Amino acid sequence: MSPAHPVLLHRRLLLIFSVVTVFFMLLLFTLLPHRLYKRDLQNARREARAVSELVRAGLLSTMINTGDAQRIRQLIQEFQQQHSFEFRMVRSAHVEQQHGVRSDEQAADLLLQQTLETGRSREDWVDRTTFRLMTPLVSDTRCGTCHLTTGGEPVPPGIVLGVSELIFDLAEAEADSLRLILEVLALLVFALVSMGWVCYVIVTKGILERIDWVRRPEER
Repeated sequence: MSPAHPVLLHRRLLLIFSVVTVFFMLLLFTLLPHRLYKRDLQNARREARAVSELVRAGLLSTMINTGDAQRIRQLIQEFQQQHSFEFRMVRSAHVEQQHGVRSDEQAADLLLQQTLETGRSREDWVDRTTFRLMTPLVSDTRCGTCHLTTGGEPVPPGIVLGVSELIFDLAEAEADSLRLILEVLALLVFALVSMGWVCYVIVTKGILERIDWVRRPEER
């Protein structure tokens, strides 16, 4: 075997290893961020809906049993400490007429107004890492004892009395996903380098030296 042959084969092995490494790194950076983003989005939606249901049930129970505004605020603060979100209650026209208007409880944008009008939940991204869920508070048979229509009659079931707006910051979840990507990348590079070194040693010390030994009998 000519002296140049092993060098050429070494270069080819290095090229193959480099191509495989770059391919897997590109694959990682293409698929993993997308999968983690979808996971974080699904988790945010699931948590937002679960917390919204807890808030709705807690508000309804407190309003019916006590009607104490201070207790309602304490209840919301307890939920916020447990689940880390911002909260705002938006009043409908029925409640505004009966209890007055507060600037922080008015529908400030189109999505909130649409939720009040349609009685359907709305989702929105304030920015890349801030997610909000708007859930209508719909009256049932118990609400008519305290709430009145604009005509002064007890509100019937199915009337939207307000909207709860929950805002979640997903920046920490995004940072966790980024750390996971870097850890997986480091592990992948380490594994590929280790595997490449083992293959290099096997090929160099085993196959190439064996071929060279067979082709050069005069040295034996």
